[in-house]
Amino acid sequence: MFGYVTVYKPELKIKDYDVYRGVYCTLCKQMQKEYGLFSRFLLSYDAVFYVLYRMGTVNSETKISKSHCSFSPCKKCLKIDSDEEIFKKAAGITVILSYFKLCDNISDSVFFKRALCKAIKPYFKRICRKAQKKYPDIFNATEKYMSSQLAAEKNFLGVDSAADPTGSVLGYIFSDGELNSDSFKIGYFLGRTVYLLDAFDDYENDVKSNLFNPFKNTDNIIEDASFAVDLSIGELAEYIKKVEFFRFRDIIYNIVFEGLDYRRRKIIMEKRGEKDE
Repeated sequence: MFGYVTVYKPELKIKDYDVYRGVYCTLCKQMQKEYGLFSRFLLSYDAVFYVLYRMGTVNSETKISKSHCSFSPCKKCLKIDSDEEIFKKAAGITVILSYFKLCDNISDSVFFKRALCKAIKPYFKRICRKAQKKYPDIFNATEKYMSSQLAAEKNFLGVDSAADPTGSVLGYIFSDGELNSDSFKIGYFLGRTVYLLDAFDDYENDVKSNLFNPFKNTDNIIEDASFAVDLSIGELAEYIKKVEFFRFRDIIYNIVFEGLDYRRRKIIMEKRGEKDE
């Protein structure tokens, strides 16, 4: 994942932010437990949203205890002592997606970045095999959709077609393969949003390095990309409203209705040379 799916902290209650950080810390520790110390560096807040969503739709008690950060023992944090299977699955998903992202970087990067990715690929491949054994359906679906991603970029038919495979793989993951469900749509439009934000953010570097970017031939990158991202966020928001959340509703709504749009606006400000809010 890419790291765009975060909360907008100014609009989040302190207690909710503590829980949000607690989910991140718990998932970080689960990553180490399942896939080793260095796997922690693969973790992003995108995976935290998956955990929040899956836990939020389950009507059960959230058990929370006080803990300490493994990297900074003096730093206190919260630990989620329930829903362990969701954390295990999120860890496996993170490893699988990271492996395929690395493979994509190898096929579509400048020389030095490509060389670095090749050097660390054996490690990624080793931990990915472990995740594949636990979640073969997710690995197979990701492999299928990432092949579609390469084809969509090679035979470019427009921004929507380029964003579709990334949307589809997250749709599959969020819905456990139930392709006609609201959960699929939520994952789908989240994936589209992340793909478009990443393309928007990397536009100048991709053009300079002659790499693929779905907005490469646009007349106005800020206007066109911002509009595409805004539409995708809007669709995601409509499906999120349909879900009954038993836990973490305020955090999830903050991410969808505030956090994603903040990332869009932040990219616009950076491209215009304006200061952050």
